[in-house]
Amino acid sequence: MATSHVHHLAHRAHSLHRRLEALRDKLSGTTARAVRTLEVSAAALAGGVIQGKAGPEGAHLFHVPVDLGLGLALNVLGYFDAAGEEYSEHLNNLGDGFLASYLSNVGFGWGNTWRTTGKLFGPKAAPAPLPPGVPPVVQGDISEDKIREIMERVRAAEGQRAA
Repeated sequence: MATSHVHHLAHRAHSLHRRLEALRDKLSGTTARAVRTLEVSAAALAGGVIQGKAGPEGAHLFHVPVDLGLGLALNVLGYFDAAGEEYSEHLNNLGDGFLASYLSNVGFGWGNTWRTTGKLFGPKAAPAPLPPGVPPVVQGDISEDKIREIMERVRAAEGQRAA
């Protein structure tokens, strides 16, 4: 009778050990997926912050959007196991996040074009006409002669107002 009791306890202990192993494997897979989601999301957020800080034209390095360049570079490094077999997957996760940031910005641009022009891939909408009497804004360098001319016109306009 004592032998059957010990056998029963051993069987229960083995069963419990198997269940714990299965639970550990399941949690390990869940943790890996959660880490991937966190890394992709963090890189996408960082890409958005970088582009947002740069302004409407976005941040570029050698004429390549920074988030696109980082995404491609990190994925290439990950594919070639630059961080070792154990950690290179994290490079791929971060690269995927930066690529997601870039593609989100591209998609936003397409959607905005579609909204404003009615065409998904058509030309951008023409700028709204300026109200009457408002001169167009000119950007770029202004020569000294042009500055003198502008100053003369301003002084002349002030003189007309005073009279």
